[in-house]
Amino acid sequence: MKLYPRSGANLPLMIILSIIAFLVIFSLLIVVHEFGHYYAAVKSGVKVEEFGLGMGKKLYGKRVGETEFTLNAVPFGGFVRMLGEEDVSAHPRSFGQAKLLNRMIITLAGVFMNFVLAIALLTVIFMAGTDPILVSKQDFEKAYAAGVVQLETMDGVRVTREEVLEMEDPDAEIKMVYTEQIKKPFPQALAFATTETYRISVAVLQKAAEIPVELIKKQRIPEGLAGPVGIAEITHKVVPLGIIALVKLTALLSISLGVMNLLPIPALDGGRFVFQLLELILKPFGIRPDQKLENYAHVVGFALLIGLLLLITWNDIARIFF
Repeated sequence: MKLYPRSGANLPLMIILSIIAFLVIFSLLIVVHEFGHYYAAVKSGVKVEEFGLGMGKKLYGKRVGETEFTLNAVPFGGFVRMLGEEDVSAHPRSFGQAKLLNRMIITLAGVFMNFVLAIALLTVIFMAGTDPILVSKQDFEKAYAAGVVQLETMDGVRVTREEVLEMEDPDAEIKMVYTEQIKKPFPQALAFATTETYRISVAVLQKAAEIPVELIKKQRIPEGLAGPVGIAEITHKVVPLGIIALVKLTALLSISLGVMNLLPIPALDGGRFVFQLLELILKPFGIRPDQKLENYAHVVGFALLIGLLLLITWNDIARIFF
């Protein structure tokens, strides 16, 4: 069974718009995240040498003040390169020489901005009116039991879950139809957006916890885990549903990016924050973790993350095309 939201759009005609939407969404998430690091660093007196969008070879660069803003060849990812972040530097404006509290704020600022963006976008769509946000099987079960969600064939015939399971064609397309919408004035929309961001973050964290179990015990990528190719496919399906659906997708991706970056894995913001917490714990004893050892851990962590990303990307390609 293939489950789709209601849509009357002709998907093949939306390919160009899907590509544009994907690049805009992906770039927005990265820029917002990296701007958090950049702004916190500048306010902390740390020299930011480069603010890059994309990876690989530099295609374009413009220096503003002491920071070079660059556009790079591979249109995925981004970075803020601070003086002394990746190596040991005695320069007074290097990242390593900044106060510990400032370094902790700089590390978490990107994730903070992702959550701020998500709350802002969700507030807008809750004010405009939108379908309930279902991000897990449990969410669907509750919504279906409450009658908030109904199932229909692509011809508009209502079916029950039992009838869907008894269908002879396992690839039959079934669409979800929502029977009510969420629409609130600004104060309530903002509060609801905040609680929804927390709820969705918990769901994403639970999904992330399945990754090592699935990889080690079952030698497979967890269902629902997507890389850039998978996100592009999702964007292609969402584009025909309109601007509200795209804004909702952007908010959900922003939450996912924030949660995943908080994981205590070297090279991620969460991993860097763990080292900073260790430094805070050892500070009363006059001990500071070796910066070279920390940098080495981040290099190894980055290599492992790239390997996982390649594995997820291949899984997406195989699922979509083969």
